[in-house]
Amino acid sequence: MPTPTLQQLLETIAALPAPERTELLARLRDIYGQAAPASTSARQMGLDLSASDWTGPADYLIVFDGGSLGNPGAGYGSFATFAGSDPGQVQRLEFPGSMTNNEAEYHTLLAALRYLAEQLGPQAAGAGVEVRGDSQLVIQQVLGRWKAKDDRMRGLRDEVRTALRRFGRFRLVQQPREHSVRVLGH
Repeated sequence: MPTPTLQQLLETIAALPAPERTELLARLRDIYGQAAPASTSARQMGLDLSASDWTGPADYLIVFDGGSLGNPGAGYGSFATFAGSDPGQVQRLEFPGSMTNNEAEYHTLLAALRYLAEQLGPQAAGAGVEVRGDSQLVIQQVLGRWKAKDDRMRGLRDEVRTALRRFGRFRLVQQPREHSVRVLGH
């Protein structure tokens, strides 16, 4: 039997029922000596994590990536949305002013969530959305696993959380950069 890739392991863990996943992650933290984040921190900050615990197929998929020319520098990003067999279309973005790579990632994700919510209208409230990106910082901050230490980053994180609430359920998946490049072309 071939050794699974990190992505396959993460997808397998993500597919576990919430109680089993929580127990597994707690055991891994114990083994590797990392302090466990407070399990209620994201909920206390207004993010309903139960919406991210579903394991079925997503109705819609968002792939996003952002960056800056210099850090900080001119911000840019791109995203694509997919539904069923819809091939999707890449949307390219340029942001005014100067920003960091992480800020560009957040702005791109916000644009993608707002775009999909606008396209779906009232149907967004019943839709399951999977969001994929290579930014570990953005995904971990949105889920409340990592702190957003800067006011700008906290504000962007909170805007993303608000945008996610427009959907019936969601999951955030960090994927290797090459997967984002394959879809988005950068």
